[in-house]
Amino acid sequence: MLVELTIENLAIIDNLSLEFDQGLSVISGETGAGKSITVDALSYILGGKVDHNMISHDKTQCNLVAHFDVSNIPKARTWLKEQSIESTEGECIIRRVINKEGRSKNYINGQSMPLHALKSLGEMLIDIHGQHAHQSLVKDTHQRELLDQYAETETELLEIARLAKEIKQRTEQLERLKNQDDSMRERVEFLNFQLQEFKNIAPKEGEWESIVEQHNEVSHAEEFQEGIQLSLGYLDDERGVLTLLNKVSAQLTALAKLDQKFQTYADMINEAEILCSEVTNDLNRLDGIEVDEKTILRLESRMRELNDLARKHRVEPEDLLKKQAEIEDEINSQFLSEDAIIDLENELKAEQEKWQAAAHRITQLRINAIESLNPEITAAMQGLSMVGGAFDIRLLPEKPYSSHGQERVEFYVRSNPGMPFYPLGKVASGGELARISLAISVILSMKSSLPTLIFDEVDTGVGGAVAEIIGKHLQELSKGRQVFCVTHLPQVASFGHHHFAVSKSKSKDHTETEIKKLSNDERIHEIARMLGGVKLTEATFNHAREMLSASHSE
Repeated sequence: MLVELTIENLAIIDNLSLEFDQGLSVISGETGAGKSITVDALSYILGGKVDHNMISHDKTQCNLVAHFDVSNIPKARTWLKEQSIESTEGECIIRRVINKEGRSKNYINGQSMPLHALKSLGEMLIDIHGQHAHQSLVKDTHQRELLDQYAETETELLEIARLAKEIKQRTEQLERLKNQDDSMRERVEFLNFQLQEFKNIAPKEGEWESIVEQHNEVSHAEEFQEGIQLSLGYLDDERGVLTLLNKVSAQLTALAKLDQKFQTYADMINEAEILCSEVTNDLNRLDGIEVDEKTILRLESRMRELNDLARKHRVEPEDLLKKQAEIEDEINSQFLSEDAIIDLENELKAEQEKWQAAAHRITQLRINAIESLNPEITAAMQGLSMVGGAFDIRLLPEKPYSSHGQERVEFYVRSNPGMPFYPLGKVASGGELARISLAISVILSMKSSLPTLIFDEVDTGVGGAVAEIIGKHLQELSKGRQVFCVTHLPQVASFGHHHFAVSKSKSKDHTETEIKKLSNDERIHEIARMLGGVKLTEATFNHAREMLSASHSE
């Protein structure tokens, strides 16, 4: 419940503090006095968008404070606890300081909070029905929101909105992959062509190095033969190295018998002899290389094949197998992309099935709500002097996988008996729209658990007996809760349990709005003023007394 409201430097309010009670509080005043300024202030306090021009022209900031009692609002108390905000005996003080640039500082029980926190908490405390609500009533999105509010589809709508978002994302991702898949197929065809070239030529591990070595041997066979023959001659003939080393070894061995140090030299010569002998054996094996033109041509042909393939792929011949492996890996990765498409299609199908199930639940909740709402709103319309009028909510097909279900909502109305139903926006006049909007607001509010409801000039476009019925509805609605109504109709104002009058005082260089809670006598005078007339007569005052008495007789 709203306990107190403090407004500083907002519009033409310098400093104002108001205390409130349960029941129906009506706010009245002359046109232009600023009757709705309290509603604006509460809207700002609860996170509403600020018109910085509303700040008093000679001030740098405004200060708005709302004091709530949340002791009987478990949801709000739980929220405060979750935010680690201390609350003594259900006290909740929301403060918003707004500067000329539209920036604000926000506090809950003295603790600095982001703006969205004020909005979240405000949704648990107050429901504001604005003076232009009937204008938005013709919009199909607003009609759907009203039905869903009554049908209590909030949980299901959050789920279906999440599913719709995922379906949209997966559909777009799948489309991208499929578009890529077309180009991937072309790429795979090209890669397979390249791979076939590799398979046809079939390079082997270490083949290039081996071919180069073989080619080097056979292409220099004559030079090798000549050099080998000369080397063998130097090593192995009667006056060759081996013969001489053998003689030196014998001499040194003989000297070693006389002096042991010569044995070391003899051993060294023996080792040299062994090495030269091994070289001689190897050269003898190589002595026989023949010049084979066919072998040379075969090797050179293979070298050209490998070289051409390497040049085509811009690698060295010895790296051809590595390049072939890269091509095979890329081909395999394309097949993985095809698997990803299949997986994504399966995921999308699963999400779509979940969406269908959620949409069906929402549809059923809406149908159940419509069965109750149609007769209730029809009865309320007839009670608001739309005799013979009827109301019908219809569910029409919506595009698949939307964020709000499988149907759109449209309100239909019949103004007179025997007439067909037409969409609300096409047949209802401004006055009828206002009455239908009020009927819906009252019915929805009766189901609402919010402790405080505000109706800002929702009686626009009506008067007389209809205004009296509106007053009765609001008074009935205020039982066990707090209801505010900004009104210009005496018939509505007379039903209030509390009455606040808004007035504007002017001096030479200053204008200020004042709001005062009226005593019973002051209230009679205000009702009389609202009844009209240039000069208030005793008859007008008596009429005001009778209206107040009749409004509270039950």
